[in-house]
Amino acid sequence: MKTMLFIMNPFAGQKRANRVLPDILLLFSQAGYDIHTVMTTGTGAATQAAQTQAGSVDLVVCCGGDGTLNGILNSKIRDDVEIIYMPYGTLNEFYNGGIKNNHFLKDICFANDLYFSYVMAAGIFTPIGYCVNDKKKRKYKALAYIAQVVKEYKIHRINAKISASDYQDEGEYSLIMAIDSPRCFGFRFNRLFQADDGIMHLLTIKAPKTNGIFGKIKIFFPLFRAFFIGFGKPYHSKNMEFRPFDELTISLDKDVDFDMDGEKKVLGGDVNLGITCFSRPITILSKSDLNDLYEANNAN
Repeated sequence: MKTMLFIMNPFAGQKRANRVLPDILLLFSQAGYDIHTVMTTGTGAATQAAQTQAGSVDLVVCCGGDGTLNGILNSKIRDDVEIIYMPYGTLNEFYNGGIKNNHFLKDICFANDLYFSYVMAAGIFTPIGYCVNDKKKRKYKALAYIAQVVKEYKIHRINAKISASDYQDEGEYSLIMAIDSPRCFGFRFNRLFQADDGIMHLLTIKAPKTNGIFGKIKIFFPLFRAFFIGFGKPYHSKNMEFRPFDELTISLDKDVDFDMDGEKKVLGGDVNLGITCFSRPITILSKSDLNDLYEANNAN
């Protein structure tokens, strides 16, 4: 009999996945799988479950939000194991951003030995992705992030040198973002995004000279330009850069907290970014796909 590891965040997206859990298990059981189920309980749980229990299975199905998928990407599962991702998170930035009409994830972003699906960012507002606790997300959904915005509206200073084959810059940044999606923070701002094109985009905003109210006023304008107006082509100004890249290095003079698909990762030194592909693409199974499969299976 074929074996399957089912990893699920039971608290993702106001427990939405719980409502279809019987359908999920029935569907794969009818497909001939002996199912072992793991419910994740915190940060890193998906990675740990996959690392310790996926060694002898034929299929891994993960159900949750962006963080759950990130955990699976970083679990280093065997190349011959099929992976299915079911997006049931609060915001589902990755799925709702660039992959919603695509049934496969082929491009996998990396930063040194870490993988991510759509974004790696440090600086202003980026802690929101990993600071809002699950209880608030379950109760308030997207509104849970709003209260954190006021707290995180402050000047960050990240000393970095950024190097690519056709670009170099260095200085003090308030935002460094590498993104492979049309959206982040709920804003659809990257109109240059194309799925599975082997390209990410870099967004940087230089830090203003002061930290107080005048600094916040000054940084408001590039933030507004980036996230409310967005980009339909590369952009360059004295304080902001938006450009495509396939390989890039961020050199940091100290450890920096990054938001990687909504998970906190601490990086320092030279951070080498690029895009790779797993030996087999990850299948995306949406709620509508699940309903179609369930109905078709029960019609036979």
